[in-house]
Amino acid sequence: MRTKWGHLAVWRRWLAIVATFLGLGLTGLPAYPPTAIAATLPAADRYSLRDVVTDQKVAALTFDISWGTVMPEKVFNLLKRDHVAATFFVSGPWARQNASLVKAFAQSGYEVESHGWAHVNYTGLSNQGVQDNILKADRVISDITGKHPTFVRPPNGDFSPRTIQATKAIGYTTVTWGTDSLDWMNPGVSTIIHRVVSRIHPGDIVLLHASDTCKQTDLALPAIVRELHAKGYRLVTLSTLLKEGTPNYRG
Repeated sequence: MRTKWGHLAVWRRWLAIVATFLGLGLTGLPAYPPTAIAATLPAADRYSLRDVVTDQKVAALTFDISWGTVMPEKVFNLLKRDHVAATFFVSGPWARQNASLVKAFAQSGYEVESHGWAHVNYTGLSNQGVQDNILKADRVISDITGKHPTFVRPPNGDFSPRTIQATKAIGYTTVTWGTDSLDWMNPGVSTIIHRVVSRIHPGDIVLLHASDTCKQTDLALPAIVRELHAKGYRLVTLSTLLKEGTPNYRG
């Protein structure tokens, strides 16, 4: 025999089914909208920011950091040595454990943005789960730098129209990349350099990493910077890049 709690559970289950069918999450945000509905949304509500439309040779080097203490400092020192602007997407737990280095990023003029809290695919989380993941990291990063991030790079570059909108509802823009260096695969220093230098384009957002699991980023970085400068590219932070052209949202 069902108790009153059992009846409540049944009603909650049916409510969730109906909400999903209608394309609404229980938080009131769209959840997994049907393809026909998603296709009618503006690009900024469906896709991530990949690059910027501009005819200027300008690009942003961006570095994801989730773990480690060796590679983050190596990359930071190389960028400072060569006076190269860049943006760091840091996870909340890593930022909390390495607060002094994160503060040094910000004080040295580097942009510190969010890589969320738990390194999990956002499409596997509820709307509230996505928002909680981002806001938990936000509190840590803003406490350290004195500034709230406005961009988030979802772990594994995973997103959907639903997560884009959930993220946007709390004031964040989802950012992925135009060029993937593949440094996270440790494919060889020459491969990393070639991928970035051969694929770079005006307004590009380049994905690099400064976690300790990426063993070759510091070895490839000086040549990347040198060759991009030789091609006439100016390297800037993500926020500066967005002032150079029109944001390009695409899947």
